[in-house]
Amino acid sequence: MSTKVVNVQINIDAGFCSFCGACIAVCPTHVGSKNLDYIPEKSADKPIVKDSQKCEKCRHTLCMQICPQLNIPAKLFNTSSYIYQEAYYSRSKMQEALSRAQDGGTATTLLLTALKARFVDYVIILKKDEEWYPRPMVTQSEADIIDAASSKYVFSPILATLYDIIDKIDVGRIAVVGIPCQLRALENISQLEFKHNNIIAFKIGLFCMHGFSRDRMESILKELNITFQDVVKMNIKKGKLWFTLKDGRILDYPLKKAEKVLRPACRQCPELFSPYANVNIGSIAAEENWNSLLIMDSRGKELVEKAIDMGLLEVKPMDSSGIETINKYVNKKVGDALKYREQYTKEFQNILLITPTKRGRKLSDILEYRSRRSIYLSPL
Repeated sequence: MSTKVVNVQINIDAGFCSFCGACIAVCPTHVGSKNLDYIPEKSADKPIVKDSQKCEKCRHTLCMQICPQLNIPAKLFNTSSYIYQEAYYSRSKMQEALSRAQDGGTATTLLLTALKARFVDYVIILKKDEEWYPRPMVTQSEADIIDAASSKYVFSPILATLYDIIDKIDVGRIAVVGIPCQLRALENISQLEFKHNNIIAFKIGLFCMHGFSRDRMESILKELNITFQDVVKMNIKKGKLWFTLKDGRILDYPLKKAEKVLRPACRQCPELFSPYANVNIGSIAAEENWNSLLIMDSRGKELVEKAIDMGLLEVKPMDSSGIETINKYVNKKVGDALKYREQYTKEFQNILLITPTKRGRKLSDILEYRSRRSIYLSPL
């Protein structure tokens, strides 16, 4: 493939987009507006490019520099990168969290702990409406956090919210919950001189084998003769997608069948959990209504210990069987990613292995000036 790559539009079109929202957050085509945007009803699982000519003329290449699907670090395709300090099984002791939780309610509880303990001032969460369109938002509301509990399994641009907070004065410290590709994008952003770097206090990672595009999920629901409006909860367990419905029924769908049309973005992702998180949370290896909890660093340990001290979370050490199970899934995720990565780089090498800073300009080269309020970018 010989198409010249000057922005992320081509890898979006080729399926190498997991819709993390990071490119929306840093799109510099105009101060105070963005050419890459998110309108859920019109584009449920990829960014909208408002004007392709603006992308073609833009020489900043920030979208390429922070995209988690481009230049994935080689170390992430090595299982030795997936180390953690401590491993536990965990479950919330907050009934309101458990009633809405996917499994053990650990992610929701840690967000609430961070707010209650004043570790952070805001959290970034992902809510959904009746049609399961994702609604990323920044909030201080405990009710919002509880309402946002449970996994969505569709691409969701949670990092797009960073655009909305960059101009706010004294926004404070923020906690983010994200799947590995989203936290990988956040790590890429941290390599640039953005204000975001100083406000992200906690990164809570979620285990992820893959996500689904909205149209794929709609086709699955159609096969089951239901719609998004019928569904109150989704889960992945024992090789199946499970759908809990408003009328109380629980339907299942074979996961292998659902995975047949995964996007390349998911197939090439090597991360079961994020090495860039402070803690990682999932259901793999955990018993029913519990989570697996991996503490990655001292900040993650501090947050978990505070939740325990406040009586909000209970934990027990992960046994050898659980650790072996997680290792097995790490090996599978990395192995599958290596296989597809080799295939994709032969066909799409100029998309996936690019040097955007040579094509465009680094952030430090395009800053007009900085103030306490914001970062202002030069014209195109």
